[in-house]
Amino acid sequence: MPVVPRPDPEATMSFLEHLEELRRRVLWSLGALVVGALVGFWLTTAYDVIGFLTRPVRPLLESGRLTYLHPTEPFMVSIKVGIFVGVVIALPVVFYHFWRFVAPGLMEREKRIFIPALLSSVGLFVGGAALAFFFVLPFGLKFFLGFATESLQPMITINDYFSFAMQITLMFGLVFETPLVILVLSWIGILSPRTIKKYRRHAIAVMAILSAALTPADVVSMLLMLVPLYLLFEISVTLATLIERHRERQTAIAPGSQQEGAGA
Repeated sequence: MPVVPRPDPEATMSFLEHLEELRRRVLWSLGALVVGALVGFWLTTAYDVIGFLTRPVRPLLESGRLTYLHPTEPFMVSIKVGIFVGVVIALPVVFYHFWRFVAPGLMEREKRIFIPALLSSVGLFVGGAALAFFFVLPFGLKFFLGFATESLQPMITINDYFSFAMQITLMFGLVFETPLVILVLSWIGILSPRTIKKYRRHAIAVMAILSAALTPADVVSMLLMLVPLYLLFEISVTLATLIERHRERQTAIAPGSQQEGAGA
């Protein structure tokens, strides 16, 4: 006697039950973020995280130290950095509850790509952010501070520095997600590799414009974003092509298998 699979109880919830499930997942995620922020603030103050994050700019300053104009400014910056570190710490918990909420409504093919895409998005974001912090930010700071003359003394506040550094770092992390978006859209059948290849030149032009707009005004920083982004784009196109060919082979094999089963 064939075994009938049991339906997923989360997939048969009523609307109000889904709302209650969403509320519970959101509360768990917010709790994880609060705990992560507290741990992040402790790590920031105990292990001099701010000292590490200011390394790119300190060699370019005559005194080797950033300034602040308000007594509470170092404390507020420590809180902001602690929250950022806390968000990174809490991300696995947030992703878990997000997955548990959306998984019952996904098709089997979408479930197979969801977890790898989620993990890859974290890796790409961290990779883009690291590239921005260790390479692009020092080049950009050196470029802008190079315009200072003997009559101009740079006085960069800690708040202004972190605003500038966080903007570049976040932009790099988010832009590096673009190839993954292309690959996921191709996997679920919304975007075909033929369409991507057809508009490859347009995509390269858009990447060049984004790289020029989101990086400091020097060629080196622009290329540090454009070259990896283009390589990731080409890798995503290649993977999308392989996925489409595999899908076409599976589609070609399926009718033959059905005919053999009917003949038997």
